[in-house]
Order: sequence, then C-alpha cells, then structure tokens
Amino acid sequence: MAPRVTCYGGVGEIGGNKFLLEDRDTKVLLDFGKGFSDGADYFDSKIEPRNVNGAGDLFEFGLLPEIPGLYSEKSLQNTRLKYTRPQVDAIVLSHYHTDHTDRIEYVDPEIPVYCGETTSLIHEASSESSGSPLDGRELRTFRTGQRFTVGALEFRPVHVDHSIPGTYGFVVYTSDGPLAYTGDFRFHGPAGSMTEEFIEAAEASKPAVLLTEGTRVRPEAEGANASEEEVLKGAERLVKGSRKLVLSTFRGNDTDRINTFHDAARASGRRLVVSMKTALLLEKLRRDPRLEVPEVGRDVDVYVRRKKTGRLDDSDYYTWERPFLDRGVSAEDVRKRQAESFLHLEVWSFPELIDIRPDEGGTYIHAATEAFNEEGEKEESLVRNWVDHMGFSYHQLHASGHAPMSEVGRLVRAVKAKRVVPVHTDHPELFAEFRRGSGWELDVPVKGRPVRVSA
Repeated sequence: MAPRVTCYGGVGEIGGNKFLLEDRDTKVLLDFGKGFSDGADYFDSKIEPRNVNGAGDLFEFGLLPEIPGLYSEKSLQNTRLKYTRPQVDAIVLSHYHTDHTDRIEYVDPEIPVYCGETTSLIHEASSESSGSPLDGRELRTFRTGQRFTVGALEFRPVHVDHSIPGTYGFVVYTSDGPLAYTGDFRFHGPAGSMTEEFIEAAEASKPAVLLTEGTRVRPEAEGANASEEEVLKGAERLVKGSRKLVLSTFRGNDTDRINTFHDAARASGRRLVVSMKTALLLEKLRRDPRLEVPEVGRDVDVYVRRKKTGRLDDSDYYTWERPFLDRGVSAEDVRKRQAESFLHLEVWSFPELIDIRPDEGGTYIHAATEAFNEEGEKEESLVRNWVDHMGFSYHQLHASGHAPMSEVGRLVRAVKAKRVVPVHTDHPELFAEFRRGSGWELDVPVKGRPVRVSA
C-alpha cells in the first residue's frame, strides 16, 4: 500500500485527534483521543455509554472508528465488529492531554504505545491517583532526537511548546516522502524556542504533507495573545494587592502555570498550596532532570482534604495520598493563614471552601481558557456562583496552550509542505488565507477519507 493518512477525529473539531498512517503493511495511529464535544448530542452525566457494551455505544454515533484489529476483545463485546489479533502496529502519542489519549482505553493492550519520557511520568502519577488510559500498555519512550522505527515508518520526534510538559511534533519518513505532524503547539510559552526547532526540522525534511493543528484559527478578530510572562505579572499584581485568601483553578498538569503561580506567591511572601494529585505529579516530574518544578514541602504546600468527621488516620486515605499527610495543610491551616496562602483547587474540590470558610474580599483567578461550548459555559457559571457566594472578586488570567491564527500561518508558510491538512480546528477552510504567495495545496480533511502522502 502506498503511504496515506486517514483522519478519524480532529476533523472540523477541536480535539479528538485520531490519525491512521499506513505505509506498505505498517499501520500506526498518531494519537487516539476524545473530542471535547464527543457525543454531547447524545450523552451527558445522566446518559452515559454503557460499559457492558464495550465500544458499541460509541460506534453507534461514529465516536470511534470501526478499524479491524485495533480494539481489545472486551471493547468489542456486543458489537458488530469481530475481534481479531492486532492489525495496528503502534500508537504514537504527541502528549498526555485527554483529547489525544482518552480513547486508548478501548485499544488492544498488545498494541504498544510510543510516548515521551515525560508523558510516561505523567501517566504514572495519573495511574496511581485515579487511573490512566495508558494503564496496562507497553510504553516505549523517547526524547527529542531519538528516532525510532515502526515497520516501514521512521519517526523523528521534535519537542514543541504547549501547556503540558513533554509535548512533541513528529517528522515521519514514509516510503514516498516525509509527513510532518505538529501535535499541539504555541510560541508564546516559556519554551517557545522548542516550537521554532520543530519548524526547522520539518522544513529541512521537505515534507509532502503537513498535518497541523489550528485551534485558534477563527474568523473573528484574533485579540490579545497573553504570554506566560504576562500571566506572571498579572498574578503578582493581584496577589500583592490582596490581604485575604487568593484562590485559583488551573490544570494541575500545566507545570508552566504551577511555576508561574509559585513565583507570584513567593514574590508576595505567600505559599502556593496545591492539591494532593498535583503534589503527586510534581514529585514524579522531579525525576525528569530537564524539568524545573517546585519541590513539595520545601517550595509548595499540599492541601489535605478531610475525608471523615473526627480523628483522621492513614486508613482514611489511598496509599498514594498517605505520604502527604504529615507534610500537608488542612482547611483550618489555610483559614488561619489566608493572607499567606495562594490556594490551587480543581473545580470539583470547591466544596472544600465550606470547610476553609475564607473571609469575604478574597481574590479568585480563573487561570484556564474561557468557555467555548455549552458544557464549559455551565462549569463557568457554577464557578462564578461559588466565587460570588464566598464574596471573592473574579479575574480571568490565562495564556493559551495554542498558537494564535497569525502564528499558525507563520508555521505553515515556514514548513513549505506540498500539501497542508488542517486538523484540531473548527475552521479548516480558513487555512486558505495562508496560501498567498505559496504553491502548496490545501486538503481539508474528510473523516475516514485517505490522503495520499507522496513526494
């Protein structure tokens, strides 16, 4: 078979990346994630896919591609797709975000997963605390510059900057020319130079096809593009201007944001207080010599949730939580030290505020992207209700994990691929605006339709 790539997700949508790359007798999936709006028309917290039906309920609505030789026997119970031994050789992950990984739980565990070394550490932390879609898989790890081969395909991973550490793009050498895949990227983060290095590697390969994300390629005005440095300045201003508790929500695996808020807390004589899940992740990531993250206990404190009324002991907590009990701070501790604390809580932990009972006049920093769908709008409304109830002021302060439209265009023009396939975007047709003065072909993907990779 001549080399080709088929998009089964990330087509006219943000997230859900699932790209099947085939060459001769080799089949490799680039990412295998869940779309942000996957099944929103059919499922919610009240109506969920049935576990007893394996992947069948997802097949029904086209939320998973019916690819023979991909899924586990358990996933195919009660479905029309019959189980066969694996016919897909590997899954290659760009990074650990759910829209790139979450559907791997349905995949046959005999199919190996290639991922960055940092992704394997994030998986390890997630697996211990709540489970991971990579549980039970053989992980084969790499770093930038460490090429690896899967059948007829040779992969060259090159790091890019994103809102989670250990994110990669790839140059894939096929039997009829290279394909470049960006994964998710930005230039305005602390490691923006890594994305520039990806551009250099991709351009040098003279790719036949560029498979690129375009999350922020939109018809409306681009607006401001805040950097993480600007988030730091804004956080320092808000923290220094408050004499009450400062509270924030942000993704606990965004180590850039953790470092930013740790610096902002330290600059104002406060301590950043993180959740136990985030503390576990930080301890795992400190094993990566190329990452700089704060040390739990020395640099940041860990918040210990109360799990029952009365005296607490180790038996009340999971094994992974117990090491933090002697080093942690309680709701009472935070209440006594409101002017000295910068508290990080995930949204689902907001009921902890009832135990903390913070004084009115505190500061809330919403350090995540603004809502872009109905589910996000509902969550944002709930957050605002909590913030109003506590008598806190609300502030939006965030640097996106994705490049704005102008920078996506710069990457596309710089790589000089013969054909550009836009994915992970609501508006693939807008990539036509980047073609001025260029000779490349725009190939707007169609779900399930192969795109040939040819020099």
